[in-house]
Amino acid sequence: MVTMASFLVFILLTSLVIVIDITTYHRSFIEVWGNLFYLDILTGRIILYCTLAIGFISAIIIDIRILKKKRKKQTI
Repeated sequence: MVTMASFLVFILLTSLVIVIDITTYHRSFIEVWGNLFYLDILTGRIILYCTLAIGFISAIIIDIRILKKKRKKQTI
């Protein structure tokens, strides 16, 4: 559940950034999407992907702990 929530938050925040860029710079969706993941801005991509990976891994760990706790309660 936490994994799904973190994935949805990432998608919604990416959508928010795209909408803000569209309204601010008056560009099309494709141009804004291209600028968001532009290859020459390597630092931004590394930060974006590392943050996503750290969040996704921590969400998976939290989900595993919750699942183990539920299984333990069912056996007792």
